[in-house]
Amino acid sequence: MPCKLLAPCRSMSTLNIDLLSLSAHKFYGPKGVGALYVRKGTRLEWTQEGGGQESGRRGGTENTPYIVGMGEALERAEVSRDAYVAFTTQLRDHLWHAIQERVRDVTLNGPATGPDRLPNNLNITIDGVQGETVLLSLDMMGVEASAGSACTTGNSEPSHVLLSMGLSEERARASLRLTVGRGNSIEEMDRAADALAEVVSRIRTLAGR
Repeated sequence: MPCKLLAPCRSMSTLNIDLLSLSAHKFYGPKGVGALYVRKGTRLEWTQEGGGQESGRRGGTENTPYIVGMGEALERAEVSRDAYVAFTTQLRDHLWHAIQERVRDVTLNGPATGPDRLPNNLNITIDGVQGETVLLSLDMMGVEASAGSACTTGNSEPSHVLLSMGLSEERARASLRLTVGRGNSIEEMDRAADALAEVVSRIRTLAGR
């Protein structure tokens, strides 16, 4: 993959990165393929025995169509970066304001909405509810969300990231992750906020809050 797709080559050294992994589906490429940037001179152990592909680092035939698709997706992502950031920031901020208007005792985890926060991400704590309980109801209403990271799907333990940020286990379990993307709309943000408000109100009523 051309170095320019990851970053200008001269900039990678200034970032002091030894290894950088990328998953194609994170920038709308094919699922099941990724890239690994390795600083020159960094020693790697084989991940699996077999042929001598990947310069002897990983045996196995490369999935050429997926690799080409990943390269194309990354080029398109770079071209549309500014527009994508502006669009998802607008959606994220609208969703956050809509939730605040409809749901009481809700807190944003991490940096405030602004340049220090990912433009497509909201992680919130809703007092008096369990994140997993909210997820089940939202799913039945057609709203996709998560109580943790995508990498820990199926794990009922509270997010170790939120715990490391200083949240108590109780508040970490009351947290929800909502993300937006290029296929979403402002109208969907309002529908998601309405659904969340309905679910939270129902759960709190049943709990006598």
